[in-house]
Amino acid sequence: MSLQRRSFLHRGLAGAATLGLPALATTLAMPADARPARAADFAANAAGQPLLTPMQGVSDITGSRDAEQPLLRGRWPAELRGRFYRNGPALYERGGERYHHWFDGDGMVQQFRIDGGRVAHRGRLVQTPKLAAERAAGRFRLPAFGTHVDNPLPIGGPDSVNPANTNAIEHAGRVLAMWEGGSAFALAPSDLSTQGPVAWRGDLKQLPFSAHPKLDAAGHLWNFGTQGPHFIAWHITPDGRLGKVQVAQLPFATGMVHDMAITERWLVVPMPPVKLGFGQAFEGPRRFTMGAGEPLRVLVARKDNIAEQRLFELPPEMLFHVGNATEEADGSIQLSYVGSSDPWFLNEGAVALMSGNAATPMAGRLQLRTVRLDMASGRAEQATLAVDGELEFPRIDPRRIGASGAGRARWLVCAASWRRFETRRHALFHGVQMVHADSGRVRRFDYGEHHIVEEHVVVPKPGSDRETDAWLLGTTFDARRQATVLNLLDMARIEDGPVAQAVLPYALPLGFHGNFTAD
Repeated sequence: MSLQRRSFLHRGLAGAATLGLPALATTLAMPADARPARAADFAANAAGQPLLTPMQGVSDITGSRDAEQPLLRGRWPAELRGRFYRNGPALYERGGERYHHWFDGDGMVQQFRIDGGRVAHRGRLVQTPKLAAERAAGRFRLPAFGTHVDNPLPIGGPDSVNPANTNAIEHAGRVLAMWEGGSAFALAPSDLSTQGPVAWRGDLKQLPFSAHPKLDAAGHLWNFGTQGPHFIAWHITPDGRLGKVQVAQLPFATGMVHDMAITERWLVVPMPPVKLGFGQAFEGPRRFTMGAGEPLRVLVARKDNIAEQRLFELPPEMLFHVGNATEEADGSIQLSYVGSSDPWFLNEGAVALMSGNAATPMAGRLQLRTVRLDMASGRAEQATLAVDGELEFPRIDPRRIGASGAGRARWLVCAASWRRFETRRHALFHGVQMVHADSGRVRRFDYGEHHIVEEHVVVPKPGSDRETDAWLLGTTFDARRQATVLNLLDMARIEDGPVAQAVLPYALPLGFHGNFTAD
């Protein structure tokens, strides 16, 4: 262990001082109107807006959902077998109070079991220490991403406030429910019972294990964590053991770093100049800012030695999600991502949805970018793929994560909206589209204005290595049925829409991310 790493871990694991949480703890005595909003306000504002039903969320009582025989439509292929997971904020209200920000809700993992033409659903709240403490108190007692809470409970580290609400992936026999700033929580695939926070090693407890790990074709899980000027790189082996953890010092303090890409040799991590401001007093929802004059930085670090790195600078931009990264023959790296000129969704969109007020569509804020990162010169060349409308949640063929050359991914699958619905009253999506990363060609399917479309993942068909010989699997909320629907589309014929659907007898909270694990 290097002196630098030992010193960081020593500082990072010192009780309540873990990973910068004193910045949260020093500003907890806030005005009364900085507390969560009234739950009754959402109910009043959302009345007559059937599209907002999922934003009501669940309670401790309704946080378990089971449907062994949902309504099946079309033909579910017999050869499609496995488990599809989704995770997202779900519990927004407690003791008559309601969070201000969508990102604050306690996590709920959804599991769709698909087996030879049969589909079943199970949903469970992740049983975190945060959830247990607030359930016992009968109200919110711990700070959250976008909502301040007064009279808080003592904070014993990042997992005291960890809602485990952003992504879920099954790896090495357990489901990992992940957040940005703390541990992954392990759940049992058999029944989604919570097994507890994952400590990859005794001296690594509560270090940030971010919500967007990348699983390569060989089963290795790569992830990162950030805190202040520290960057942590994780490698988890296919059998679920810690392969290697590395810590590097950056020349600047990071803000909201959400996603990354991998190539055969490199970790590629965009670091937008978004300031979180957790140590600042505020009233109402927290506000997030872009650092004045700060660029969008992209860190490229070797997987086996993150001290070998390049830092690229791009025009200032906010981003949540990357599409992919590939190594080119000349040694450069091609990166794709969805960028925005400002943190509008953090400050407006995610707040409006929680208040029951319709947020205006994103109106050109989201752009699909490609960037060539020249590893020799340190220069970056940015381009924009001209795609009509808005898109987010880009996903690729999972067999091609980290691949380059002939095996690289060419299609990005995104949730999307476009100009058809000029009177659309929410900032979410109504369709799914495929974008060719080289040509910009677009293929898509429109579910319709009464649907909210969530992230769709690529599921390769057994026995084929063609990129488009795959299914797309994703959930939608049908406002007319007031139900969540699991949809299966044929990637080669996306324009035809779902070939099969499973309609649940209830509406689930909207989720963020998930993954499919084949049997």
